[in-house]
Amino acid sequence: MITEIAFVGISVTDIARARKFYEGVLELKPAMEAMGGSWVEYEIGPHTIGIGSHPDWPPSDKGTAPALEVDDFPRSIERLKELGGNFTMEPLETPVCHMAILQDPDGNKIVIHKRKQH
Repeated sequence: MITEIAFVGISVTDIARARKFYEGVLELKPAMEAMGGSWVEYEIGPHTIGIGSHPDWPPSDKGTAPALEVDDFPRSIERLKELGGNFTMEPLETPVCHMAILQDPDGNKIVIHKRKQH
């Protein structure tokens, strides 16, 4: 039986370039490195995102995208743009949330998200 999500893995082609994005633009702090530096994990609350480089695991802008919850949606979008975030979907309001999509240097999509209070 599945009990939790262990981590979300994001494939990258250049770990140094990816780290500049995840640490510089998203301002995540590395929690662990493995496999000679080709795998880096970032803890976000009780969850983990890992970035890794492996020739049999190509990046893609066609599939799964982690949604990162923010505390202040307008300020987060403004800050990400100041830091050079490449948005492919500008902020959008739905009945339950606000969200926008940006891409990492390999084209992987990252959703910036804020739930509305009910």
